Amino acid sequence: MNRILLVLFCGLTTTSAFSAPELKGSPQELRGFLYPTDKVVTISAEAEEKAYSDKAIVSLVVTTENELLSLAISGNSSLREKVSRLLVKAGVNQDDIKSSKFSSSPEYGWFGSKPSSYKVVNRMAVSILQEEQLKEIAAVADKHEEVELSNIAFEHTKKDEYNAKVKAKALKKVIKQKKFYEKSLGLKLSPIGIRDSNIRQRATRGASVLKDVVVSARRAKESYSSIAKYREPVQDSSFDEIKYEANLSVDFKIK
Repeated sequence: MNRILLVLFCGLTTTSAFSAPELKGSPQELRGFLYPTDKVVTISAEAEEKAYSDKAIVSLVVTTENELLSLAISGNSSLREKVSRLLVKAGVNQDDIKSSKFSSSPEYGWFGSKPSSYKVVNRMAVSILQEEQLKEIAAVADKHEEVELSNIAFEHTKKDEYNAKVKAKALKKVIKQKKFYEKSLGLKLSPIGIRDSNIRQRATRGASVLKDVVVSARRAKESYSSIAKYREPVQDSSFDEIKYEANLSVDFKIK
């Protein structure tokens, strides 16, 4: 008899030690305990702003070739200095003209292992702020067979300012919607979170057209007559158009 009571006592002790606490209350109270979520609504809004690039980085490739490597190097250096002088004369700031380190590659003949000539290639990056300067760069490239206009990259120097501007515009729309719901439904909405991951910038199609025309042009006169044709629908004194977009979502707690 004593043995049976001992077993029952141990069983009761083990069960009470690991059992869940007892919950009491109405179904609504129990639901709030199991799922403690607040009443939250999310209001989203979109906004956009357009701007025009105010800076362009033009890439020039300077290639010189000679039977002697020393002459190929010196010729490349002399030509780059000449190009720099012409661009400075055209109004480009000397500090905005950068040159990369040169690279040489031997050109082998049909017979023997000794190179028949040496080719030196160097890239110059020129930052400009006016289209007239772009015209001068194209003219320099057309006058020298060793100089090729290879690429144009556009930049907008007021990127941070426009990012903030488009975010503020979207947020203003969210607040306007918030006030409308509060007035219409008699609610009080308190912000508890915001998501602004969809902030982006992208160039318009006009930028690609202008870039392709300039880079593929072989003569300044031909290239800029083509540019004039494409520039008409675009704002004057601009390289390309950029669209800043924002999509904000704000979480509000209903009080």
